[in-house]
Amino acid sequence: MGKNVSTLAVSLIILALSGSAASDIILNGTDFYLSTGDSYGLPQGYVVKLKSVSNEDSIWLELESNDTIVKSEIVHLKDYFTYNKTNRTILSLRVDNIYSGSKDTNLVSFFPVYQYTDPDMPAPKIIVITPVKTPDQDNHSAPPPEQPIPEFMIWITAIIFVITLLYIGRKLW
Repeated sequence: MGKNVSTLAVSLIILALSGSAASDIILNGTDFYLSTGDSYGLPQGYVVKLKSVSNEDSIWLELESNDTIVKSEIVHLKDYFTYNKTNRTILSLRVDNIYSGSKDTNLVSFFPVYQYTDPDMPAPKIIVITPVKTPDQDNHSAPPPEQPIPEFMIWITAIIFVITLLYIGRKLW
């Protein structure tokens, strides 16, 4: 655990010293889930694979890039998996929770997940969504107005309540 904390501390210091880190961020504190044996594709071609889950709250993770394993590590619950490349943090994710399932299947949640641009890889594709103007539709109907309770209904309810109370009072005395 001490090694992971020192790795995280060094990663954060390096990140703080590099002024362009904020503009290089791809995933900013997101989360994802993996079942045993599954993989999750990240931008720039990285793939996180959950190889196995142990009974001692630890998991075996692999990180691949271009079908090559770039990091393989056993990570304990609440610890970080960090991948650095040429003194630059590329991926940092925390094992948030482990959900036990059947004998061979478990679910692991990762939060927070941070990915930074790898300068040696092609830039990630940025999808810009522009609003599309749709043709006017004849659906300009307003919702029906609220129907207030008529005042006479309140009076009738109050009168019935008072008569009921008087009836019960006379029967009991």
